Amino acid sequence: MFALGTPVLCTLVILAQSGWSASGGRESFSYRDVARAGPPADASPVEWTGIGPSLFVIYERTNEKRAHRFNVDVASAGSFAYEGPVRRVAAPSNDSAFRLEGRYEYRRNYFRDKFLRGLDIPLGVQGLSRRLTLEREVNGTQTFASTSLGVAGSIGARFHRWNRWSVDVAWVNGMAALWEHDSYSVDALSDVHLHGGGWLTDLSASGRVRVAGHASLTAAWLRTNEGNYANHHNYVFSRQRLTMGVTYDR
Repeated sequence: MFALGTPVLCTLVILAQSGWSASGGRESFSYRDVARAGPPADASPVEWTGIGPSLFVIYERTNEKRAHRFNVDVASAGSFAYEGPVRRVAAPSNDSAFRLEGRYEYRRNYFRDKFLRGLDIPLGVQGLSRRLTLEREVNGTQTFASTSLGVAGSIGARFHRWNRWSVDVAWVNGMAALWEHDSYSVDALSDVHLHGGGWLTDLSASGRVRVAGHASLTAAWLRTNEGNYANHHNYVFSRQRLTMGVTYDR
């Protein structure tokens, strides 16, 4: 949702059998209305895009067979603009977006060393909850708030044959139920509550190179795409994030 290419240049990560990690930086937000969800799909060529700070915190407990991961993601965005195929128009300065998201993931490792020495294939399931609030000014202030609850499955691959370095790849796919509240400051009758559902897809990759006894250099990339449908209000958004930093293992 937030990001589309803004890197986090410095991240401090603390991981072990159980531990915390945190990363922060600037990400961008991209939103687009969908006119028709069925085939052939049709959507607005204009995106509402902005940029702002973000914070991502993880608590994880792991062993050789399974992992439990809890994460909280907070982000806000401003400096919005409408971007189309041929031009970019600045949006009002009061336009903003805010997102608070929490996830829990359980993973279990399968096929350890079966296909290739050092290769694990973890399968897992995620539960997620998100609150998204948007404010746009078009002849008045339009407020849109969405609360989502969902579940997703995940499959990954982890290669860790040598102690010096390792690589992880994960793909997440799932669905969510959502509740919306839309209002418009110049029209009290526009205040409506909507219900619907959505679909999300994550793709992530990370790598780690050990440089000292308990310290490693790390890099991670994440891309998320989401589509949501609620009583004729259909929209999509995506985020992409690149982080680099240091990992400490106990």
